[in-house]
Amino acid sequence: MASTAPSLRSRLLLTLAVLLLVAAAAAALALDALYRNLGLRAIEDVLDAQVIALIATAELDGDGRLLPQNLAEPRLAAPGSGLYAEILGSQGSWRSPSAVGSGLNLAAQPLPGERRLEAARLADETPVLGLSLGVRWETQDGQARDFVIRAAESLVPWQRELLRVRTGLATGFLLLAVLLLGGLAIALRFALEPLRRLEHEIADIEAGRRERLGDAWPRELAGVTGNLNALLVGERKRLERYRTTLGNLAHSLKTPLAALRGLLERGQADPAALTPQLDRMQAIVQHQLKRAVFGSSGTTLIDQAVAEPLEQLRSALAKVYADKQVAMSVAVSPGAVYPIDAGDFLELAGNLMDNACKYCRREIRVRATPWTAAAWRRPGLLLEVEDDGGGIRPAERARVLERGVRADERVAGQGIGLAVSREVAAAYGGSLEIGSSRLGGARVSVRLPGR
Repeated sequence: MASTAPSLRSRLLLTLAVLLLVAAAAAALALDALYRNLGLRAIEDVLDAQVIALIATAELDGDGRLLPQNLAEPRLAAPGSGLYAEILGSQGSWRSPSAVGSGLNLAAQPLPGERRLEAARLADETPVLGLSLGVRWETQDGQARDFVIRAAESLVPWQRELLRVRTGLATGFLLLAVLLLGGLAIALRFALEPLRRLEHEIADIEAGRRERLGDAWPRELAGVTGNLNALLVGERKRLERYRTTLGNLAHSLKTPLAALRGLLERGQADPAALTPQLDRMQAIVQHQLKRAVFGSSGTTLIDQAVAEPLEQLRSALAKVYADKQVAMSVAVSPGAVYPIDAGDFLELAGNLMDNACKYCRREIRVRATPWTAAAWRRPGLLLEVEDDGGGIRPAERARVLERGVRADERVAGQGIGLAVSREVAAAYGGSLEIGSSRLGGARVSVRLPGR
């Protein structure tokens, strides 16, 4: 059993969901890195301030140790407060009450004027960030002594805040992703509604509930639906034309068959009596076969170059009417093309040129030029066939387009050529008009609109 491919809506949603999650993850990582850097910079600023405060209040005692006279930060006096300080010198060191028993072990030994930042851990594995500053202190007797002043702060509160921010970011982005995907699902449902409508209308056409697609399609589907409608109309007209041709064949054969039956019933079955009726039947069959060949069906509407088929028809008809020695000229504008079935074009042009050959005296002119309009994406086609025959009176021009009607009954034919050409033109939304030629005969103009 053939597997069903995922729907277009599912593919779009999955693709957008992946892109959204990747973008959300990248944004979350960027915000996390930004918050971490800002947090560390804030802790560093606090440590800078503590070191400066210790320098501002420190004095040398009698043993040569550098001791702060008062602690501006109350947390330095509270054990386990998370803020620690110490001053190291060659004559001894000082530690803030908060650092007693903490196991603070900063290892940096900066030179005077040098500043070093480092991460360390207390005895209980509490992570801290420490800042060490090298200081050269001049005594009253002009001697210089070097000290290292250190401040450190626990990173536990900052890590808790960082975890809270990360949790908020993850929750927020997941919630935003869900809302965006829900919005995208609704938007896609609305945006793809024309495709569902197209599917339903095609199903209705297959079931015979409608004959063509509706109107008011989005611009992206207008070309597709327009071509589909043209295809449906063309196929429907073509089927009707074939049915009419079969009906015409049956109707045309009915009379000679009845005549043959009468001859047989009367016992007049000699070849001399039967030959005219048989010749007539053969002519009818050949005529209908010719129409069937010229009208071979095709379902793909592609741009058909008109120069080559017109030249083929000119060459073929020159042989058929060689006894008349018709001067037939074909003029085609460069690049003249039209999206029409090749067989339909041969049937359309072939009937017109065949009629012109029948009724002309000596000369026929065929012209094919593009027909343009501002609203069309592709140009239409104007096909004109003129002859120098007797022409068609204005009062007869509408009547000769009907099946079985001929302008001149003296010329052999079935009287359906112009009717078939008009039906082919109508199948493509075009028209057929009969006028007067500058050569003195009839001019038949076929206008096929663009799309």
